[in-house]
Amino acid sequence: MNELQVTFDGRSYTFQPGQTVIIGRLSDSSIVVGDPTVSRRHAQLTWGPAGWLFENLGQARAFQQDQEVRQIIVRTPIELSLASPRGPVVRLEPVDAAPPQTAFQAPPQAAPPGGYGPPPWVPGPAAGAGPRAAHHAGVGDELATAFEILIPVKTWLGDAGWRQGLRLLVIAYALLPLLFLALLSSSSSLSVPGFAYSLYVAPLWAIAFWLLLRPGRIGALEIYVAIATIIWVTIWLFAVTVNINDQLVSAVRGGNFLAALAVGYNEEITKALPILLAALILLKFRATKLDVRMWMFLGTISGLTFGVLEERLYTEMAIAQVAHASAVPQADAGVLDFAFRVFVDGFEHAVWAGVAAFFIGIAINYPRRRWQLILLGISMVAVLHGLNDWSVSSFNSYWPGILIQAISLLLFIGYTMSASSIERQVRRTPLFRGDSMVMDILSEPKETGGS
Repeated sequence: MNELQVTFDGRSYTFQPGQTVIIGRLSDSSIVVGDPTVSRRHAQLTWGPAGWLFENLGQARAFQQDQEVRQIIVRTPIELSLASPRGPVVRLEPVDAAPPQTAFQAPPQAAPPGGYGPPPWVPGPAAGAGPRAAHHAGVGDELATAFEILIPVKTWLGDAGWRQGLRLLVIAYALLPLLFLALLSSSSSLSVPGFAYSLYVAPLWAIAFWLLLRPGRIGALEIYVAIATIIWVTIWLFAVTVNINDQLVSAVRGGNFLAALAVGYNEEITKALPILLAALILLKFRATKLDVRMWMFLGTISGLTFGVLEERLYTEMAIAQVAHASAVPQADAGVLDFAFRVFVDGFEHAVWAGVAAFFIGIAINYPRRRWQLILLGISMVAVLHGLNDWSVSSFNSYWPGILIQAISLLLFIGYTMSASSIERQVRRTPLFRGDSMVMDILSEPKETGGS
């Protein structure tokens, strides 16, 4: 008898032959997939003579290795993407359920003639063993069996579930703070704790952004782009961004809005440039266009990288404030600032970078207003960034900054919810279609004169 194991979003479900498995957005589905691109009743799995049959329902679509499938017999473990080649992935795996083993039963013990002793096929007690020893041996076997059932360490170690990243992530996040204490407690640099904990928090925000955006399956291409983005931001930040900011920091602290705006543009361009260059390179040399939501997700990776690198400076200042505090309120402010920088600073940069990357994705896919769209996206977040930095130096209150962050979050969350619908409207609007005049001018061959 073949059971079916379905794995989705880190969770596994097991179904028996005879059950009908429904996959879709409806809450009463066997497997609930919340992605808006998935149909309410997207697909079903049924048991038949040939095994488990996967089939789409209605106009729903599914893909195996980028090839669309309507029906498929699940004979071996397979992964299917729902709705699009980069849609939510479900793993289907038939499992052979082993039949229960029949315990050996000894023939009944008939009393020998005269009623003396056990029959010849029953071994007698070992030397020195009696009813009490046999009783203790039986209790020991029962305890060992109960231990193996209730604490199946061998089964756990051989379970394929260890290959699921979520379980390994839980272990890492439970142990890392203790490892930080063991390895970093003797550090002489105040920037080390902030840097370590910023790296600790950044992957959690990346997971949250992935869940919000649902950008589709992340393959080797997307991983390469993410790695290149991290390297670009790291190099550009220290080579260019920091040097420009050093020229503006005094004016920003003095409440100069134009200086704060220049810092906003400087930092947002740093995060947006690798996304724009990657998009143009893929389009030019591979004729590849990624989904707008994937560009938003890669933008958040750029922002998180920037935030982690920036937090080292601010967390060092916060720790120094705590160390030199002469009163409890000053120490409390330093601790809260450290927590804010570690947990939220990278998140803020990621939100702004994600919004800019949305406009870059639209601009790459629909080029008629390419450079206007890119300028609009970067300018929106640069102004918010500049207002945020200016409010810190101009107001003796956190409330203006809270308002600016609320507006930033409204924009980001709005785009995560409506990215697909906006793209559809852009596709149908002549305003955004066609060739880019700027790109045409740049790509036209220059005429050479001759006599």
